[in-house]
Amino acid sequence: MAGERQVPWCIVFLVVGALTGHTMVLIGNLATSYMLHDMGSSTNGWSIVGVDLAGALRDDLEPAMDTVSSYLTEAIEAATEIQKSTDVMLSIGGSTTDGALAELKPGMNVEDIQHFKVKLMRSVRNVTGELVLKVTPVIDRLLKKLDPALKQVEMWLASFGSKIQAALEQFGTTIDRVQKIFDQVLSQVGSGTGHNEEYMVYNTFTLFDTDRSGAIHADDLQNVATIYDISALQGDKSRELVDKYDTGGEEGLDPEEYTLFVNDPSIPGIMTLVLRTYSRKLADIGGLVGGAKMRDEVASAVTDYFMLVCGKNLTRVEWLSQALTNGSLPIQFTADVIKELASAEESPNKLSVVAVGPAVLKAMVNLNGEHVARAVALLGNASFWASEGFDGATQPSVLGQVAGWLADLGSEGAEVLDKGLGIASDSGKEALVQAAYRHGAAEQDRYLSNHAEGRAGDEASLYASKCSQILRDVLLGGTGAAAAGADHDAETSVRGGQKAQPATLKFAQWLANNATDTAHRHLHNCFDYTGQSSGALESFANQVNSMVSKTKNFLNLMTTYASPKGQDRLIEQADDFGQQAAEDIVLVCEEYIDSKLAAFECEFVNDGQCNATLASPRWLKDRARELSRDITGAFNFITTTVGDLKGSLPTVIKDLKFAKKGVSSVSNTLNSVMTVLGLKAPPLFYKISGLYKAAWVAYFIFFVSMTLGTLFYGFWAAGYFGGPDPSSEGELPYDGPRAVSERLRTCWRSCGACVRGCQDSHLCFWSILLLCEVFVLILFVLSIVICVVGGVQAFLRAGCSQVYILGDDTVCTTAMEVLNTFLKTFGISRTPVEDICHQEKLMTCRLIADQASKALITSVVGAVLATLLSCQMIVESAVMHERARYRGMIEKLNDSRMATWPRRAPCARAAAVGCLHGQAPRSCELAGAARHRAARRGYAALEKMRACGIAP
Repeated sequence: MAGERQVPWCIVFLVVGALTGHTMVLIGNLATSYMLHDMGSSTNGWSIVGVDLAGALRDDLEPAMDTVSSYLTEAIEAATEIQKSTDVMLSIGGSTTDGALAELKPGMNVEDIQHFKVKLMRSVRNVTGELVLKVTPVIDRLLKKLDPALKQVEMWLASFGSKIQAALEQFGTTIDRVQKIFDQVLSQVGSGTGHNEEYMVYNTFTLFDTDRSGAIHADDLQNVATIYDISALQGDKSRELVDKYDTGGEEGLDPEEYTLFVNDPSIPGIMTLVLRTYSRKLADIGGLVGGAKMRDEVASAVTDYFMLVCGKNLTRVEWLSQALTNGSLPIQFTADVIKELASAEESPNKLSVVAVGPAVLKAMVNLNGEHVARAVALLGNASFWASEGFDGATQPSVLGQVAGWLADLGSEGAEVLDKGLGIASDSGKEALVQAAYRHGAAEQDRYLSNHAEGRAGDEASLYASKCSQILRDVLLGGTGAAAAGADHDAETSVRGGQKAQPATLKFAQWLANNATDTAHRHLHNCFDYTGQSSGALESFANQVNSMVSKTKNFLNLMTTYASPKGQDRLIEQADDFGQQAAEDIVLVCEEYIDSKLAAFECEFVNDGQCNATLASPRWLKDRARELSRDITGAFNFITTTVGDLKGSLPTVIKDLKFAKKGVSSVSNTLNSVMTVLGLKAPPLFYKISGLYKAAWVAYFIFFVSMTLGTLFYGFWAAGYFGGPDPSSEGELPYDGPRAVSERLRTCWRSCGACVRGCQDSHLCFWSILLLCEVFVLILFVLSIVICVVGGVQAFLRAGCSQVYILGDDTVCTTAMEVLNTFLKTFGISRTPVEDICHQEKLMTCRLIADQASKALITSVVGAVLATLLSCQMIVESAVMHERARYRGMIEKLNDSRMATWPRRAPCARAAAVGCLHGQAPRSCELAGAARHRAARRGYAALEKMRACGIAP
């Protein structure tokens, strides 16, 4: 009713609805904040799992591979000993038989000969039995060495089936996907990066300056493209970039120009790509050095380290050179490293395009030329070459390579060659190289000749007697067991598979720690610079697949012997040999004795009853072929089983070492990446979550304050809390806007009243408040749109639907259990394997899906509701603001009329006031004249108010 205060229910309902919408938006965005926090926990969980898996590979699989390799190497030695023992056994058996036959004397009759045979056969059986008993322990040693190795391989064959292979490959894919999800989310909501550009520039400039000239040229960029497989720098692109940023015209980029070059838009993230790739290779080498236990492995890993860091950090090259020449390491190890450096120069897979060997050798000669000379002398010795398990055919070329490097050092290098190899020449470098090559070739010829003569002499002396030759032909197929089993690869495996000395292992561990720490530091800075833990094209899954493939190859070679049937067959053949070998020897010796006795009878007894056929030498050869079918076949264990083992085990050991490198590479890459991810990503996620939550809570408080202020204003405009008197509307009833255009114009006038000369401070304040709320509403709508679109994009890019481990508790738990069956030490400490997925929040996709869908629905619905109701609330507030201004205008008009009415007409004045308030209609007539005069003054004031914009 006009003239009475009324509760502004419309504003009340709009405010309640708007607050509900804002609350829903707050809840939705708090859910997003909790999702970011959970992603931080999930990142930490995957980091723990990754580091734990890397530790299991390092502590479980690598030592087991070392143990198996050691046992197999010892098995080769045992197999060689069995072959030698077999030759000795047949030699003694044959010599004993021939020696006994030599006691036959003319004049013996047939009965004497038969008695002699019985006695001789008894002696042969006794001697043969004793000889077999001496060989049996050697066979037992072979089985003892093979048993743990075969048992371990059997476990791997059982656990490393198609299921675990698929699980490992899927796990590699999962690690890649988890990294990409985290990186994508961080790129969407992360803070600014690039603050450590100075560190990145300093540590990558030397990687690009491959020739160490102090400036980066086009050739350097081509080398970088080759080493790190960067297609963007191949072809003419390198020259174009150098020309573009080489402002000084020196045909090379200095550090300042390099800073501009790395920020070129055509090669985004080039510094991070190169440094991260370098760091991963360094971490791999650190793992190889730390995990190496055999001297050849340590020397190879140290050489890889030289090849990688030589182009970047000459200081470390000097440190290592000093360790190799100060006597703290065995001289044999120094010689091995020099040999590996020379061999690496010809490798197509070398880790550097610069000449590393000459730089290292120069540093070593400068530090201690005498020590280098002693190492070169060892390299010039063919016996040392063989003892280290090196391929003798490479000795001449390696010596030639080393001689060329030393020749480039001038007099100091020539002195080392003179002391080490005893060669000197005034004809220059080429002559020294040729002399060193000839020295190596002569050493190999001498060694091989002596070795071959020794083997031939050994077999000739062992099988000197006729009976031993028959035994060899029938039981071994015509060739001595040792001669038939002579295998260069077996010798190389045995000699190269020797454990490194403690000093060498201590040095290797120091170098491994240094390499790992450096790699971690670089990876940390790469993360700080980009805000991401990996590059777009980097794939951990490829390394895992390579490791699985290498391990499968090694296991496939051992399937024949490591399967339960294979082990049983090996033991059965060994038992058969122990039980039947003597029987076969006695059988052959008896046939031989019969032939010799028949010949003796025909020659000396001459009673016409001798067996001429049996006595014929031809019969003995023919009978030897028949005996091969009559014997039990116990010696097949020597000729076939032991021979095959000795021939195949070197390949197995080689593949096993190759597989171990793959395991080490995966372990160290996983440890490096996951350590950085665990240290960097969770705190960043937690920080972003806290800031996101604080921003939306502050936003909510601000909107609640604005909305509640609007509610207060609604009551004030309705006459509450000292607002305009609603009774003022009785004089000129207010006609509110009805059409949309009218309401918008009213809203615009109300919001802009504060800048159109308004003199009412209360109305001006509320006008400013309405105007600010419009701006905030627009900002609110834009923020909601940006958050929703960004959230949808991040969720869609995650591609979670393709990785089931990240979204299903059962699948995740099964994957963890499968890994635990293969790697017994895998498992988070104090956390059962079956609870890892839940406690460590590994189901990242489920976290994203649950929280994101909740946040998306709640935020969108709340935002739409809050936006619509806030718009209506602003319009209603503008209408009430218009009405309040109108009431203020009426009050001023009334005050003006009251002031102009004559004091001597109190009746007329009272009648006019009563008429205005609708209390005494009859008084209107009495006050007609006075009211007409006052109205003219009042409407004149109203026109002024309209001119000021405060009256409709």
